[in-house]
Amino acid sequence: MKAALFVSFLLGVAALPAQDREFGVAVPTTLTQVRADPEAFKNVKVQFTLQFASLGKISNPFFTKFTPTDFTNFYAWADEQPIWQQGAYEDVFGMLFLSKTSPNLDQLYSLRLYQRVKVTGVVRNTFQNTPWIEVSDFEPVSGQLDTAVLTHLYRGEKLMEQRLWQRAIAELSLAPGQSVPENAVRATHKNLGVCLMRMGEAQLAISYLQSAANMTKGRDLEIENLLAIAKSQPDQAIDRTVDSRGLKDSERPMWEAFEGDKASRTTKLMR
Repeated sequence: MKAALFVSFLLGVAALPAQDREFGVAVPTTLTQVRADPEAFKNVKVQFTLQFASLGKISNPFFTKFTPTDFTNFYAWADEQPIWQQGAYEDVFGMLFLSKTSPNLDQLYSLRLYQRVKVTGVVRNTFQNTPWIEVSDFEPVSGQLDTAVLTHLYRGEKLMEQRLWQRAIAELSLAPGQSVPENAVRATHKNLGVCLMRMGEAQLAISYLQSAANMTKGRDLEIENLLAIAKSQPDQAIDRTVDSRGLKDSERPMWEAFEGDKASRTTKLMR
């Protein structure tokens, strides 16, 4: 009899909807993964790191419970997004909701632009292939980007597109710092390695590429391939027909739009 009751209990637990099991351990993931397949995460408790963008405004809750009376909406980028690139910067995610009864509400209102936070929440709804996420908790994470770092990375990659390797190195060398997140440091070291390879500085290129590879634990195939070339066939990577055109910064970095005082900063950044 006891065995039968226990089996019935287990079957009952298995039949519970996902939202009744959301008090368990959160699934570690990334916002990029959740956005790529929101249905797979529906009613699942998840945890990922974000870069805060701004508070939002709930305008169309459709069939959800996320009304302006009960929830605060905010925007953020995934921690892994290279927001020094215009496409990534413009792809800000706005379906994050925190209850106005949450003890974290005042902390949300005090978050700074680009501040990193580890978020715990539940994907409550999906609409037009977009997850609507109720945030239950969050905590600040050390390190964050700022306008200066974004600008150096942005300009460095633009210079690389122009094949102005020495100038790109000068910009990229200013990007890493003590509080810069690992994904930005990894991108910087990778780009520095590419620039040095193109200039024929194979040994120095290897040191930067190896640093980037160590950060990804060998999971970034592009970095691994670059490192292999730098070690075995460095001569093939040298740019022998460098384009000497000057860089024209015709488009200012998009992040300036978040920080006000556009005119004065545009003049300063585009010189």
